[in-house]
Amino acid sequence: MSFDRAIFLTSFRLLLVVVTGICFGSATGEAGEGETAAAEESETVFLLPYFLGNGETGVYFAYSRDALHFEWMNEGEVAMPAPEWGDESLTRDPSILYHDGKFHMVWTTSWESRSIGYAYSRDLKTWSEPLKIDVWGDRTDVRNTWAPELHWNPEEQEYLILWSSTVESERNDGDGSEDPHGHDHRTYAISTTDFKKFSPPELFYSPQNPELSVIDPVIAFDDRGTASRSDDRWVMAIKNELGAEQGGKNLRLVFSKRMRGPFETTLGPPVVGAGTEIVDAMGEGPSLFKLDNLWYLYWDAPGSDYSYCLATSPDLVHWTNRTEEMSLPAEQMRHGTVLPVKAGILNDLK
Repeated sequence: MSFDRAIFLTSFRLLLVVVTGICFGSATGEAGEGETAAAEESETVFLLPYFLGNGETGVYFAYSRDALHFEWMNEGEVAMPAPEWGDESLTRDPSILYHDGKFHMVWTTSWESRSIGYAYSRDLKTWSEPLKIDVWGDRTDVRNTWAPELHWNPEEQEYLILWSSTVESERNDGDGSEDPHGHDHRTYAISTTDFKKFSPPELFYSPQNPELSVIDPVIAFDDRGTASRSDDRWVMAIKNELGAEQGGKNLRLVFSKRMRGPFETTLGPPVVGAGTEIVDAMGEGPSLFKLDNLWYLYWDAPGSDYSYCLATSPDLVHWTNRTEEMSLPAEQMRHGTVLPVKAGILNDLK
């Protein structure tokens, strides 16, 4: 065992006993118990829920201390089994958020779904009874409900769920914005304060100039680090779903002064994915966050040599490919959401 590996196992002994039930045995060190506990609580742990195959088995978890090297949680076994909901029983594209003492998670329930799955957990092991959120109600003109992303909106003090859907009016308007699969996706949203009552679905984002199909939106706050809050902003990473030959199959950025928008309607240039210098293959399913003045952008790259990818940036303009540095516990981990949380939160789980 390497020296770095030994330090890793020592510092995270208590964390993994609580969260995953895995015990590494005894470890010794010169630091006192109080200093060790304080160090553990201040560490950042990166959680990664993901699915395998078609998402028919459930949601799995991995974790990392350094945002690069991920290990299995729960010994690689499913953490939350797929619910038995007939044709909407998949657990694809899990998105996780920690708020108000709970880990909240949403996911895609099928390829032609009209619903979004939701469950919560206090310890990442025992999950609430899954809730199937009927997003569309009586509407019959919707083809799918893909890749929900769960956010906490501090401006409105509510949960915001974004996803991608194709409605028939958009698909049949003849404007040439459809993707190679015959979909014409736009971003939709609902909000809730308690996961019992939800707002009606509304159009959240539709790019213009040009208009085109987009999927997989995720939003992060950008504190510009100045004394004034006037230059702070929200940034949304989203996939251009047009074919690579049309400049798509890559991730772009757009900005807004408020979380609910309006966001810029012209997509920024490609950041990663097809047509870029960073993993020149289809990129989708982004996770985006800022930590210690560095931006982390994770994404899924089906068809590439990588199961999962990472690029970092100090300014959302200049990006460094970190994918070759990553290690993952499983091949072809699919469309997860990387969530940084303090180890102290996990150590306190009951």
